[in-house]
Amino acid sequence: MNIRFLAQSEYFNGIHIKDDIILEKEYEQGRFTNLPRVRYYLYYLEENVRKEVMPHSEKVDVFELTDCQYEPEYLYFTEIDDMLDGRQTFNIIKYNITDHTHTKIISLKDNMELYPDQKQIKIFILDDSNLIIQRATLKEFESGYKEFFNYSHLLFNFVKNKQIPISDENIAHNGIDYMFPFNETSCVMKTGNSLFKHNRHDRISKDEAPVESLYVINIQQFISDLQLEQPNLVLSAIDQSFYDATLIRSKKIDKYLIYSKYNYDKNDETVIFYNIETKENFTCINKTTKDHSLLKNATVIEGIPYMITENSSGTQFFNLISNEIDTTYTDEYKIRYINDTTIVSTFIEKSLFGKEKEYVTIHKYPSKRVIVQEKGQYIGAISSNNQTTYIFLK
Repeated sequence: MNIRFLAQSEYFNGIHIKDDIILEKEYEQGRFTNLPRVRYYLYYLEENVRKEVMPHSEKVDVFELTDCQYEPEYLYFTEIDDMLDGRQTFNIIKYNITDHTHTKIISLKDNMELYPDQKQIKIFILDDSNLIIQRATLKEFESGYKEFFNYSHLLFNFVKNKQIPISDENIAHNGIDYMFPFNETSCVMKTGNSLFKHNRHDRISKDEAPVESLYVINIQQFISDLQLEQPNLVLSAIDQSFYDATLIRSKKIDKYLIYSKYNYDKNDETVIFYNIETKENFTCINKTTKDHSLLKNATVIEGIPYMITENSSGTQFFNLISNEIDTTYTDEYKIRYINDTTIVSTFIEKSLFGKEKEYVTIHKYPSKRVIVQEKGQYIGAISSNNQTTYIFLK
């Protein structure tokens, strides 16, 4: 395991793309009051170099753009041009993060003022030639509550410039909540909006609620099925929920899809670790409140699922396979980041004169052996892979 400290950083808000490259976004007030202007930066960690992407292009996060490709070669974003009739042209740009060339793959014309309150568009990049456009408009429920629950979908091949309407009943009725890549061939897809967000469970009736489904799909098979315009795609759901329970959110660590499910009748949350290879499930049930999720405390170390808990004894690592606490860190250490067997923690040391100094300590799990210790204020960490962890210090 390699550890690199990047000192004198002011902040860190990066998202790992591939290798040692991360994406950072900065927002500023632009000419539109409803949405800020955004600047994209590629941060090359090994060189410690930060480069702005097409600085003279006006970019706005008017659409929710998701790249479903694993360790992609490209970055996708939206640039904006004005039209003579007062509307705008939104160009989806495909930007090569290696040679810095770019191409426009699709243009959409609309009024910027309608976003994000009256219209919503999600775009899912499936591969190097296909994407899904999901348009959502407001639906008014019996209670008078309005939300983006009316959908239309297109599969668009931007190489052949071919559009295919998506007629699958589940996607058409429930919509795609989110997608993200899992590995080289598969991605995670959830259909149906979670009732946890915006307290939707208390705002809509059972008859109005969506069916929520969570899938791990083969992306090329999924594209082929959509091209056949089938009204009912054959997809095997990992989990489903409807009204009395809702799927909150999910993440991927190692071979596990980890997600949480809130039960309104029992007032508890179940965190589920689903092994995509063995199809095994490991679960942990927590009594919680409606505004809190413990998914952030779920991790995987050397292929073993863990829940991290804090109490008066310190921070405990609960092994979901053995159902035992494997190790405990005393309360002087605050666990900040985990990359497999590397544990990043911070602690405060007080001098004789009362002045506090913060240190970042790297431990080897489970022995808690200290690998390295560095003075500085921790502001973030990221892993390029399981072999290198970058730690940002102020």
